[in-house]
Amino acid sequence: MNTQKIKGTHIVASPLVLGTDYYGKTISEDTAYELMETFCENGGNIIDTAHVYSDYLPGEKHMSEKVIGRWLLKSGKQKDLGKDLFIATKGGFPVVGDMHASRISYKEIKSDLEESLECLQLDSVDLYWLHRDNTNIPAKEIVAWMDEFVKSGKIKSYGFSNWSASRMKEALEASHKNSYIAPAASQIRWSLASTEKEKREDDTLVEMDPEEYAFYNENDLSVFAFSSQAKGFFAKIKKDGQDYLKPEGKAGSRYFNQKNITIYERLLTLCSKYGVSKMQASLAWLTYAKFPVFPIIGCKSSEQLKDSMKALRLCKTGDIKIEEFANQNDFTEGI
Repeated sequence: MNTQKIKGTHIVASPLVLGTDYYGKTISEDTAYELMETFCENGGNIIDTAHVYSDYLPGEKHMSEKVIGRWLLKSGKQKDLGKDLFIATKGGFPVVGDMHASRISYKEIKSDLEESLECLQLDSVDLYWLHRDNTNIPAKEIVAWMDEFVKSGKIKSYGFSNWSASRMKEALEASHKNSYIAPAASQIRWSLASTEKEKREDDTLVEMDPEEYAFYNENDLSVFAFSSQAKGFFAKIKKDGQDYLKPEGKAGSRYFNQKNITIYERLLTLCSKYGVSKMQASLAWLTYAKFPVFPIIGCKSSEQLKDSMKALRLCKTGDIKIEEFANQNDFTEGI
């Protein structure tokens, strides 16, 4: 299997990570089981969820974690945890409905973590993320909390989701200075297609940009890239004569711009030369960064997932020569 160890953890991860938002709601429990089985059968070994996943829809709370917990038991996969299968979850999401109502506090994170373990039916998770930042709290204080949770055995490693490069730097420095266990990874929005800042719908999200990229490159810190498939933009874009047509939904509203059209044209050349799909090539492209990158993929059917999983053979294997199509050496084409 094409895997890579995440520094500062016990995790030896497949290049692609399975995202599980909407499990138990718009994605039925049976379909979720099928997707997780398909993911594992096709070389994947790390599943990413969150305590808040599916809570923005009516019905029972924390369904993604509960579905995963039940699948782990029914499938017998619990025995593989920490060796051949890894679970990551997130806590500290803002109050649902108000993204600026922070829930980053020791009490709320501890509560989220303990509830997550109960939902997943686990004693510990392999990787725990804080879902958002609160810049009013010193990073030193937050890493002290996370250090405590690791040493208590409730989590084995941790990272931060939607933290800026400057805050990640502050957290790393505070960890080293105070002998705390340091964050091992970061999770931010990143795909081969980039968004224009004025079209970003949530200002609490952090998206890859040149400053972020330079930080990860300098620190060789692992990045989990969410929205890595750009809402299917490269699969949905069509051409009418010489004109490109804007895809419907978020794929069009978020990603339809000239820069991404130029990237799309370069991507088509790559796909033609190597006989791979646009989705496979766009996912693999991210993993050719100089620091470890793990794109998170979210699919609604096994057929979609199997196609995406074929990108595993392309991820940093040398099977395709990304540099032939990128116009700079550091693979920042998508930012």
